[in-house]
Amino acid sequence: MKKYHVTAILCLLLAIEAHAQFKNEGAYINITSGSSVKALDGVINADGGTLTVDGTLTTPADLTNTSGATLQGDGQYHIGGDWTNDATFSAGASTVTFEGDQGSTVTSGSDAFFNVALNKSGGNDLTLADDMGVNNTLEFQAADNYVVLGDHNLQVLDIVGYDASRHVRTIGTGFLVRTVGASPVVFPVGNSAYNPATLTNAGASDQYFLRVADALLSGGQAGDPLTADAVERTWFIEEGAPEGSDLTLSVQWNGSEELTNFDRSAAYVSHFTGGSWDTRPTASAGGSDPYTLSRTGIASLSPFAVFGGGFMPVIDISGIILWEHDAVTGVKDATVALTGDDTDTDLTPVEGTYSLTASNGSNFTVTPTKNINKLNGVTSADAVAIQQHVAGNNPITSPYKQVAADVNKSNSITAFDATIISQSLLGNASALTQFKTSWRFVPISHTMSIPPWGFPEKISLAGVNSNMPGQDFWGIKTGDVVDAYANPANLVAPPPLVLRVQDAVLQTGQDVTAVFRADQFDDLAAWQFALHFDPERLALGAIEPLGGLPLTQDHFGTYNQANGELRSVWSQAKGVALDEASRVFQLTFKVLEDGGMLSDALWLDDSGLPAYAYSSDLRESGVELVFAQATGTIDPTEAEGWRLLQNRPNPFTEETTIGFILPANGGCDAQLRIYDATGRELWRVDKYYPGDYNAERVRLDGITATGVLWYELTTPYGTQAKRMMRVAK
Repeated sequence: MKKYHVTAILCLLLAIEAHAQFKNEGAYINITSGSSVKALDGVINADGGTLTVDGTLTTPADLTNTSGATLQGDGQYHIGGDWTNDATFSAGASTVTFEGDQGSTVTSGSDAFFNVALNKSGGNDLTLADDMGVNNTLEFQAADNYVVLGDHNLQVLDIVGYDASRHVRTIGTGFLVRTVGASPVVFPVGNSAYNPATLTNAGASDQYFLRVADALLSGGQAGDPLTADAVERTWFIEEGAPEGSDLTLSVQWNGSEELTNFDRSAAYVSHFTGGSWDTRPTASAGGSDPYTLSRTGIASLSPFAVFGGGFMPVIDISGIILWEHDAVTGVKDATVALTGDDTDTDLTPVEGTYSLTASNGSNFTVTPTKNINKLNGVTSADAVAIQQHVAGNNPITSPYKQVAADVNKSNSITAFDATIISQSLLGNASALTQFKTSWRFVPISHTMSIPPWGFPEKISLAGVNSNMPGQDFWGIKTGDVVDAYANPANLVAPPPLVLRVQDAVLQTGQDVTAVFRADQFDDLAAWQFALHFDPERLALGAIEPLGGLPLTQDHFGTYNQANGELRSVWSQAKGVALDEASRVFQLTFKVLEDGGMLSDALWLDDSGLPAYAYSSDLRESGVELVFAQATGTIDPTEAEGWRLLQNRPNPFTEETTIGFILPANGGCDAQLRIYDATGRELWRVDKYYPGDYNAERVRLDGITATGVLWYELTTPYGTQAKRMMRVAK
C-alpha cells in the first residue's frame, strides 16, 4: 500500500483523509484547531519529528510515537488500534478516545494522558502494556468496555460513566490508583465480575492503590482457599505514603460470590493483619444483590474481605527450637504437634523453625519431640561428669545440664545414669532403652530452677483468636552433659592417648596375644573406642585387664563380636596418671587364616564409636593405635620415635586432619599422600617438617572417591600407612 511521508514543515488546515499510512519522518506538522486528518493505515511519528494535534487526528489502526519524536497538542485523538509511545508525549488538554471494533493495547512510555475515553464496540478492551496515568478524566462511553490492568498500575484523577458493564478490571497484580481525601472516592474495579470499593479518608489526603481478586486465601495473599462463611473476594489496598490514614471502606459484592454458610445478616469487613484475619462486630449487609458493607477507622491496609459471623479465622502458631548450649543453632528433625481444638504437625528444618495451622477452636497445646540418634553428642566424658556430680566434687550447676544428665527421666541424677551412658556406648541394646528420649524441650519463656524437675515440656494456649508467633523452645540433648567439642579452649586438641601393640605374624591355629600399653598420660578419667578385627582371620578369645587402669570385664562390649567389633568404654570421677608403657589390657585371638601381620587384621574403627580420651577436667583428646615392628622385642620404648596418627574426623566428608610425630630432633623432608584402593593418587604434599607433632588439613574438593581410602607418610625413617573412611554427603 502506498504511504504518505511528510518531511516538510506543514500546517494542515483542512479535513484530509489519507487512504494510507500517515508517517512523519523528522518534520514539524501542526493539525490546527478545526482541522482533521484521518489515516486509515495508522500514524507513525518518528525520526525526531514533531506532530502537534490541536485539531482532530483519527485512525482505525495504530498510533506510534518513536525515535526521538514529539507528539503534543490540545486536540482530539480517535484511535482504533494500539497506542505506542516510545518517545515524548505532551498531552496538554487533549482527549484520546479509543474506539472501533478491535482491542487496543497502550504503551504510555511513562507519559500521562489528560483525558481518556473508551467507546469501543462490545467485547473489545483497553489493555495496559505498562503503567499508565490519566491526569484528568477517564470516561466509559459504551457498554462492555473495560480497562484491563494486567500487572500494571492505572493512575486516574476522575472516572465517569462506569457501571457493572464498563469499569477497570484488575486481572493480575496491577492497581487502580486514586487520590482520596475527605470526600468519598469510588474505585470502579472488578475481576471476573464488578466489585467496586469506595474510600473516604478522614486523615491526610494521599494516593491509594486498590485492586480486587476473585479468591479468598487463609493467609491473605497466600495459603489455602477458604470455602465457607465468607465472600469469595479480596480487596487489596495500599497507600502511597503512609500518613496516618483514618479510612472508611465500603465494598460491594454479588450474591453468587457468597460461599457456603455465609450469613449476610451477620457479616463484617475483615482486615488481614498480624498474620490473620481479624474479627469485628457483625452487621446486616446493605442493598439487594449487589450487596454492600462498610468498615470505619482503618489505620493500616491490605488485604480486606467480607466474612460472616460464623467464620473461624485460620491461626498460625509458630516458633523456633534452639539448642540450649549456644542459643543459636536450630534443632533439626523435631516433630512439633498441635493438639486441642485442632491438630497439626510440623518437622523442623536445620534452622529449627516450625509453623502449625489451626482452623477451628481457640485452645491448643504445642509439644515438640525428638527421639532419634540417642548417642549423638554423648561420650564417656558425660559419664565422668555425672560421676563427679554424684560424688559431690564437681556439681552440675546448670539446670539444663541437670536435665541432660537425667538420661532415664527419673527426676534425679544417679550413678545409674552414668552406667546407662557407658553401657550404651559399649553397644548394649538393653542399656540404650534406658535412654528414655534423645531430646527434651522446655519453653524459652519458662525460668528454670535447681533442681529443674517438673519443668514444662509443652506450651498451652487458651482463648487464641489470632496468630501466635514466638512459641519458642530450648532443645536439651539427653546425655550430652559436657560440650567439650564446642569449647573454644579446645580448638587445638591436646596430644592423643596412644595405645601401643607389638605387631606379630599370623599363623593358622596359633594364639596371638595383643598387649595394649599406653603412653604417658597425666590425667586420664575416661576413654571410649572401638577395635575392629577381621573375623575371617581372627577369633576373639580372652579379654584381660592388666592393672594399668581400674578396668573390668564390664568396660568391654562384645555385643557385635560376630562382625569383628570390640568396644571399650571406661570412666571415673577422678583422673589417673599413666606412666609410659603402662600395661592396660590384653586380647587373645585364635588365628584362623595364615598370612600377613596382626596390624593388617586389627585396627581402630571410628565408624560406630568415635575414639576419645578425657581428662578429669573433661578436656578431649583422640585415641591412636600404634603397632611396633615385629623385631622380637615387646618393649614399646624401643620402637622408632616417629609415627603416623589416625586422621580426625574419621569417617569424614570433605575435610579431615592427618597428624604425625617425628623424632624430637628429627625434622626432615617428607611426603604425605592419599590414594584409593586401586592405588590412584588423590592428594599429595611434599615439604620439610620440623621434629615433634605435625598436621596437615586435607580437603578433597572435586574428588568423588568415597569408602575406604589410604594415606601414607614417607620419611627418611621409613614409610607408614593407615586407612581412612570417606562418606558421601
